[in-house]
Amino acid sequence: MPDLDRGFLKRLAGWKANGLPVSSLYLDVDGRRYPRRQDYLLRAEELCHGLHRASQQLGREGRASVSKDTARMLEVVQGLDRGRTRGLALFSCAEARLWEEVQVSRPLPDRATLSDHPHLLPLEAVVQTSESFCTVLVDREKARIFLVRMGEIAEETDVFDDVPGQHDQGGRAQARYQRHIEEVMAHHLKHVAEVLLRFYKRRKFDHLILAGPEELIPEFERGLHDYLRRRIVARATLAMTAMPAEVLERSLAVEEEVEAERERRVLARLAAEADAGRHAVRGLGGVLAALNEDRVEALVVPFGLAREGLRCTSCGRLTLEGSVCPTCGGQLERVSDIVESAVASALRQGSRVETVGLAEGGPVVEGANGEGVGALLRY
Repeated sequence: MPDLDRGFLKRLAGWKANGLPVSSLYLDVDGRRYPRRQDYLLRAEELCHGLHRASQQLGREGRASVSKDTARMLEVVQGLDRGRTRGLALFSCAEARLWEEVQVSRPLPDRATLSDHPHLLPLEAVVQTSESFCTVLVDREKARIFLVRMGEIAEETDVFDDVPGQHDQGGRAQARYQRHIEEVMAHHLKHVAEVLLRFYKRRKFDHLILAGPEELIPEFERGLHDYLRRRIVARATLAMTAMPAEVLERSLAVEEEVEAERERRVLARLAAEADAGRHAVRGLGGVLAALNEDRVEALVVPFGLAREGLRCTSCGRLTLEGSVCPTCGGQLERVSDIVESAVASALRQGSRVETVGLAEGGPVVEGANGEGVGALLRY
């Protein structure tokens, strides 16, 4: 199974199908909603039937390729061992000998498409929101470290230092003993900070959540390396006995907040640059023009947006209107989802794709006709 990252998506976007159709199938196989294999197998069959119907407009070779695509897809779905898999994505062009299977631990919306390239926006959204969150749970004696990525949690290590308890002697003995306790606890917090730094250097997590007694967190934070302090996104009060499910729930809530804030920053930068007439453009038409000129640094797309458009059969230029390509004079053909074509083009050019409208509490993106699309430009 391939590692799902932007490099993988760029490779998929660069598939050469030589004019043959590429079949893309997304399937929600979440066992919490669909406990029986039959529940998602029936939906897979319906989606594949839709691909068959769409292929009837193609030539003989195209129809044969799609028939082979769907047969292999249904074979994979039938034999799927879900385990922790909650979403399945399959991409195929049998006649061009192209195939890719992706399993993720998050649900994916059911969808099947036929195009000249894989449908990648749902996977791009997964990659975008799959940053890793490390939660360190610390108290006076112990520490636990958790790593959350793509909805999965793993407890990575365990740290324990024996901190002496209080005793009932008074006077100077009590004061000396209290200082000893404080020194041991300080050593424990320093040790946890060192373990956490080594863990970060090994795993390179994106964000850090500090959890534990409210009075202890500031002292622990002061002892962290600057690498770690810069990654702190939240502080939480959790008991050392917290179950992994509770830590996961808290981590996912923080992830939603981080994603919502990221979306706000992206849209604010886009608006500021566009309003000032600098390196940004808003609206699908302007974005397509910038993509055609290879000027897009980051493509900003509302999740779920789709619109028909046109593509030149000769040079691949994307546009919303016209009958003849203004670049090369070639013929323009209709594409069912010009937004997805723009995403594929951006990935091939090495541009970032920023999907907005994913997070609860994030900004509301308007523009069913494409006004919600924007781009930050290289020049």
